[in-house]
Amino acid sequence: MSKQKEFMFGAMYWLNPKYGIREIEEDMRRIHDNNFNIIRSFIWWEKVEPRKGVWDFRQHDLLLEAADKFGIKVMETFGLYLPLWLIKELLEKGIDDRDKRYPCFDRPEVAVPMEAFIRRTVERYKEAPALAIWNLWNEPGQAPCTCPSTLKRFAEWLKVKYPAIEALREAWLGEYQVFTTACPESLDELTPEWLGDAFEFGLRGRATPMQYDFFEFNTENLNRKMCWLRDTVRSIDPVHETHANSDHPTGNGIECGLNEWKLGKTLDSISVSLHPSHYFFIREKRPEDFAPLYLYCIDSARSWAQGRDAWVGELQAGTTSYHRFLFTPSPEDLAHTLYHSLGRGLRGVLFWEWQSWRSSMMEVGEFSLRRAHDGGPTERSEAAKRFGAEIRANAEVLAQAMPSKPEVALFSSISMRDLSLLHWEGKRLEASEDDHNRASYGCYKALNHAHIAVDFITECQIGEGILKQYKVLYIPHVMVMSRKIAACIREFVANGGAVWADGRCAYLDEHIFLRNMIPGHGLDEVFGCQEADFVASRTQDFRLGSLRGYLHRQYLTPTTGEVLVEENGKALVVRNSFGKGETLLAGSYITFGLQSLGSDDATMNAMAEFAFRHGVKPVLNVEPSAKIECSVLYGPDADVFILGNRTQETVEARAVLDRGYSAFMRKNIRRAGGSILQQTLAPGETVMIIGYKNNI
Repeated sequence: MSKQKEFMFGAMYWLNPKYGIREIEEDMRRIHDNNFNIIRSFIWWEKVEPRKGVWDFRQHDLLLEAADKFGIKVMETFGLYLPLWLIKELLEKGIDDRDKRYPCFDRPEVAVPMEAFIRRTVERYKEAPALAIWNLWNEPGQAPCTCPSTLKRFAEWLKVKYPAIEALREAWLGEYQVFTTACPESLDELTPEWLGDAFEFGLRGRATPMQYDFFEFNTENLNRKMCWLRDTVRSIDPVHETHANSDHPTGNGIECGLNEWKLGKTLDSISVSLHPSHYFFIREKRPEDFAPLYLYCIDSARSWAQGRDAWVGELQAGTTSYHRFLFTPSPEDLAHTLYHSLGRGLRGVLFWEWQSWRSSMMEVGEFSLRRAHDGGPTERSEAAKRFGAEIRANAEVLAQAMPSKPEVALFSSISMRDLSLLHWEGKRLEASEDDHNRASYGCYKALNHAHIAVDFITECQIGEGILKQYKVLYIPHVMVMSRKIAACIREFVANGGAVWADGRCAYLDEHIFLRNMIPGHGLDEVFGCQEADFVASRTQDFRLGSLRGYLHRQYLTPTTGEVLVEENGKALVVRNSFGKGETLLAGSYITFGLQSLGSDDATMNAMAEFAFRHGVKPVLNVEPSAKIECSVLYGPDADVFILGNRTQETVEARAVLDRGYSAFMRKNIRRAGGSILQQTLAPGETVMIIGYKNNI
C-alpha cells in the first residue's frame, strides 16, 4: 500500500490591509497553536496592481515570510476581479462586464492583462518556502456569455461537433425536420453574427436544442480557460500543484459552465465549498439531513478528483446572518465533517474562515472560526484544535491508511444539469428546477443510510468505460441519455452488472428530443419493459409496494421483465434479467421524493437491498445501523474506524469486524482487541478508533 500525503488542515486567512509584520506573525502563531498546518490566502489583482503597470506585493511578502517562520504552508488563490483601471479601459472600448461575477476571459482585452498579473505573481513566489498550492480560480464559473469573442468560439465548436450541415440540422430540428427557418442552410452561415441574432431575438422555443448545445459548449469553454490558467502557471512553476474549488456541491454548477469531473482531470487537485447556510438544498432544512449532506459533498469532491487529491476547500466555520437559512455549525458538526473527510480519503480541509474582519456589509463577522472582533478562541476553534492534535499524534498510521474502492456508482448527469437551465429559461419539462441533483442526493441518502460506499460518475466517464469497475449502477431521474451512454449501460448489464433506475429514465435523447420508445436507445430491452403511460398523481406521494412514489406514475408494459408492483392491473415496478445482469425500473420519482419529502425507511431499505443482492458489502457492519455514520481506512499495520452518532441521544455502537485486532486505541486510550468494536457515543459525537493488527 502506497504512502499517503500528510493531511492538510487549516483555514482561509484574510490579510488585513492595515496589518504589518507584527500583527501577521501573531496571527500565524495563533494558527500554528490551533494545530493547523496550512492557510489559504488571496492575492488580489486589484491590490497588487492598483495602477496599470505599478506593482505592490509588499504585504503579501510579509505573509509568506511569517507563515514559513511558523511552519505553515500556503494555498495561494488568484483574486481575478478586475482592477479599477482596467474596468475604465474596457468601458472606454464599449465593454461592460460589471454585471458578471467574473469578466469574460474570451475577450483578449481581459485575458492579456490577466495573464500578465498571473505571470508576475508566479514568478515572484514560485520559490517561496511556504508556498504549497496555486488555487487558480476561486469558485470558477462563467455565466453563458454572448459577446462576439465567445460566439466566435461557439461557432468554431459547433463546426467541430457537426462537420456537416445535415448533422447540425438533424440535431437542432429533430427527426421531423420542423421549424426549418430556425437553422442555417450551410455551415458558412453559422457565424457569430447569426448566433448573436438568434440569442438576441429569440426563436420562440425553436432554439432550444441550440441553447442546449450552448450549455455544453459553455462547460467546455470554461475548462479551456482553466487549462489556459493551468498552463500559464506551469510554464513558470512546474513544481507546485494547481487547484480550484467548486461552490455547487448540491446545486447546478452548469449555470456557470462548471463540470467538476472535467475540472478534476484538468488540475492536480479539486475541492468543494461546503456552506450549509446556502449551498445545501434550500427547500427544506431538516436537521436529520445535515449529516448525510456533509458526506454527500465530501464524496462528491472525492469522485470529482478521480484518484487525484480532493479537499473540502471551504467549510463553513461560523455564524451567518444574511443568508436565507441562518446557521451556526456546532462543534459536533465540524468534528463530523473533519473526521469523515479524513475517513473518506480527502487530502485536507480548510475552514471558511479563520477570522472574518471583512469591511463590506456581506460577511462582516460572518463565518468566523475564531471570534471575529479579536481573534480569540471559540467552542468551534477548540473542537478543530482537538482534531488537529489527534491527527498529528497518529500521523504515521494515517499516512499509510486508505479507504477501499466503492463497488457502487451513482450516475450524476451533466446532461440533466443542462436541462435544468432550460427550466430556468421558462421551458419547463419537469416538476421542479434541479430535480436531478435533488434525486441524486435522495439516492445517496438511501445508500449512505445502509453504509454503502458510492462513487459519483458522469457521462464522460461512462463513455470511457468506467462502469466495469462497479457491481451496481443507480440512475436517479436521468431523463436525457445519448445513444452512446445507453450502449455502455447495456454492455454493463449484459456483462453481469446490476442497474436500478427511476424517474422516467432515458425519456429524451442527447438533443432533448422525445424518443419513440421509452426507455430509449434500446434500453427498453435492458429493462424488459416500455412506458405505457405517464400520469400525475392526485396526491404528492403514494406507495409502489415498499417504495414511496412522488408526483407522477409511469405505467409500464412488461416485455421480458417480471412485474414486482402493479396498480389496478398496471405495472409500476419491473425487474428484468438481461445477459448476465439484472435491472429494476421503478415508475416514479422515487429518489427525488427522498430529498423533497424526507426519509422513508422502507424505500431506503429496498434500494440498499438491491445492492446487497448483487454482492455489495457495507463499509462496516455496525448497529444500530440507522443511527451511526461510519468511514473506514485500511493500512498495513492498523485500520482506522470513524464512527459518528447521527442522533441527539446517547448511542451504544457495536461493529462486527472482518478480522481481529490486537488492540484498539481512541485518543491514546488502549483497549482490549478482538473482532467486536463497541463505543458509547454522546449526542452528535464523532470519534476515531485505531485498530492495530499486531502487538504495539
